[in-house]
Amino acid sequence: MELTYFSLRTDDSYEPLYTYKEGTIDPNEIYARQLCEYFVKNGLQYELISNEMEQNMEMLIVKEIGPSIRIEGERLYTNTNEGLHLEFRQYNSPSDMPLLYTLEINKYGRGHWDIIRYLLKDYIDIPGIGIRKRDSAELDEDRNCYVMYVTPEIY
Repeated sequence: MELTYFSLRTDDSYEPLYTYKEGTIDPNEIYARQLCEYFVKNGLQYELISNEMEQNMEMLIVKEIGPSIRIEGERLYTNTNEGLHLEFRQYNSPSDMPLLYTLEINKYGRGHWDIIRYLLKDYIDIPGIGIRKRDSAELDEDRNCYVMYVTPEIY
């Protein structure tokens, strides 16, 4: 399975942005990426517009939002041998998203399968915090982590 991100143009056409060839990306990582409403790469933030497929190619159509804005306390996960990281941040406003908890997932275990388990949920029990409602999710390739934005609203 191959994954290509396409950038939506102003004339509603789109052009290839990034491609992950078959064999270089795990299918579960592709599925995890499809569950993220936002994507950060090379200092730019994108919003997911459409999730499509054509034969053996998975396609994510994204729209550039602009430069990725860094928040105080954001960590760069440079050692990928540590496994996968999923940050839970409380979404208050675009400039106020404090870190609540970071989940470290053993990449030699179920890896992206565990990430998918969280990304699929509407409500998440965050260790030491309690139940929070999912707002959105992001894959931040620049920091090598997934981020789930939550609100204190419950049921």
